[in-house]
Amino acid sequence: MKLYNKLRFKMIEGRRLRNYLFYALGEIILVAIGILIAVAINDYQEQKAAEIQLENYLSVYKQDLEIDSTVVGQTLNFIDTRKPFFKLFLSDTVTAKTYQDNPQGYGLTLSYSPLQLQQKGISLLENYVNDSDSEIEQDTLVSNILAMHRYYDNLITTSIKRISDDIDNNMMYLKMEQPWIADLLLGKLDDPDIMPFYLSEQYKAQLAIHSTLVFSNLEPQLKALQNYNIETITQLNERLKKR
Repeated sequence: MKLYNKLRFKMIEGRRLRNYLFYALGEIILVAIGILIAVAINDYQEQKAAEIQLENYLSVYKQDLEIDSTVVGQTLNFIDTRKPFFKLFLSDTVTAKTYQDNPQGYGLTLSYSPLQLQQKGISLLENYVNDSDSEIEQDTLVSNILAMHRYYDNLITTSIKRISDDIDNNMMYLKMEQPWIADLLLGKLDDPDIMPFYLSEQYKAQLAIHSTLVFSNLEPQLKALQNYNIETITQLNERLKKR
């Protein structure tokens, strides 16, 4: 009888231990599930916050593009108004009367319309991508923006600098070699040495180089940039209206 009771007691103790182990295991599983849920919620919240932040940056970039589009349009208009004068003064029929009737010819290689693209939006996007994981690289719109914006920015910055340098060189030449430049800049055109220079092959060469920099380089680049601006603004409007 005592042996039976001992065996029975051991069986009860074994059941209790087994039940306790099952209970403890269940508690561990519940805690693990709770942690996983908390991590999932946290990841979701972080992802949503990142998406909202990205959309805010895209909105800023869109505003920059709208500003750039306006400025580029104005610059293209400025270039277009000068095109007939370059064509006229590069022709073989230029005379003193041509300059008298079209005084714009005196300053064609001495002025330009400076242009610089907005940088705030693209900088925000670049920093966002650099601080994010690799998944953001799969965002086709963002990847295209980063690639194309820097491409056009570098291209146009280089062209503008070349035009600016050309103007500086022209001004330096006039400053050092042509003492009548002061009278010209003051609107005094009666110096007899002015017209021979403007009718010379030297000035025609300066005009041809400047024309190439503006109409063969910068103008088509700005037109391509304007197409990019319009297309990207449309894509951004589609993207942002979904939020």
